[in-house]
Amino acid sequence: MLTLFLLFVIASGSTAFAATSAKELHYQGSLSPNSVVPTFDKGYVIAYKDGGVVVYAPDGSLAYGATAHVPGARLANILNASIDADGTLVAAVAYYDDGDGHGPGGGIALFNRTGAQTRFIHTGEYLPTQVCVGPDHSIWTLGWRGPGDASKDDYFVLRNYSPTGQEMGAFLARSSFAPERDPAEPCVGAWSIRIVNGRIGARFCSSSPMIFIETDLKGKELGRWDFAGRSLLAFTQSGAIYGQEHDVAVFDRSTGRWHSVAGMPPGKLLGADGDNLVFSMKDGSTVRWVPASQ
Repeated sequence: MLTLFLLFVIASGSTAFAATSAKELHYQGSLSPNSVVPTFDKGYVIAYKDGGVVVYAPDGSLAYGATAHVPGARLANILNASIDADGTLVAAVAYYDDGDGHGPGGGIALFNRTGAQTRFIHTGEYLPTQVCVGPDHSIWTLGWRGPGDASKDDYFVLRNYSPTGQEMGAFLARSSFAPERDPAEPCVGAWSIRIVNGRIGARFCSSSPMIFIETDLKGKELGRWDFAGRSLLAFTQSGAIYGQEHDVAVFDRSTGRWHSVAGMPPGKLLGADGDNLVFSMKDGSTVRWVPASQ
């Protein structure tokens, strides 16, 4: 039967998952308590709840919870979070002040492996909405200037910060995107920026159509594609890009086309772990790893 199935897949021209057993792990709590797609990063799963996050370790156990604190703010919400290699957490935070009338602010919060906040980085008029920790422990963000920004000055939506808060680089001018909506508006949960083998992949979900851009680690743009219709993505260690909407497909950079993948599990695509695709299953507490074949 397996031979017949593989022959069918080859004949149909679609890409199939590798014929090896999938890993499956059950977690100790709901991964989508507010119907928000969780973030998968470096084996950890980050669930979003009540403005904070709950972090699950690679073995499925509860690692810690984290809530952002900004001095003088009446409200601080974590929009997106990323895990460093040592298990510490970095989060993009939106906050509102304590009544001085200046509206929303933003920054980056850092947490240790117990969930205690160790630093808050104020980023001025630039409001981070998505974060990713690089292999050198620096922090990469996507961001915007907030709703109703009266300034007509151009700015950069992709930025790089040191763990101590120094801005190390700013890339991808706002003016290079369509003018209707800011390309990096807040999008809670999932992920929109990842680093694989010296390439940064950034998904701009609020642009119309949705755009995926790759740069090198110096911010040089390597490619820009229309990813309309693929709301959940995976960026594998080998550099392949998978997307999910009604199906799962792999992207061909050379032609700009998607090729459907057969045999995917009935879950939401969270991302990649090496060259495995990672799915959150329908029960809300189970994650499955499936080796991907290209």
